[in-house]
Amino acid sequence: MRRCEGGGGSALDSGPVSDPLIIEARPTSARERMRRWVRGRMLMLSGIVALVEVVAFIVWRPSALLLATLAVAVLVLSVMAATRIAPGLLRDLLWIVAIAQGIVVVIPLVVGLSLITGLIVAIVLIVALVGIASRWRM
Repeated sequence: MRRCEGGGGSALDSGPVSDPLIIEARPTSARERMRRWVRGRMLMLSGIVALVEVVAFIVWRPSALLLATLAVAVLVLSVMAATRIAPGLLRDLLWIVAIAQGIVVVIPLVVGLSLITGLIVAIVLIVALVGIASRWRM
């Protein structure tokens, strides 16, 4: 490392800096290996849980309002629990449940809004086409 001759050199004047050496230690216990595996696949596992819930809803046809209420309650409880416990496998599993419930809650809202938007666009197009057709008839 070079220093400026004036004695008051800054870190910017010290010359080329190499990247720090990073040593990644492998997990030593089975629990830590499981935690690493779960953290690496958190979104995939959340998607699988949400898909299972949606398929169960389609097959057994429970009340949609009851299921949505239950999903919001589980979402709130899992987020509350995940933010209050120490980092670890249980916390990661709670986050997976929270993300899955978020997916289950958000997807029907998005689909519903897109259906409403599609219906509005269709009505506007039909009105426009009727207006154009009536002008051509004259």
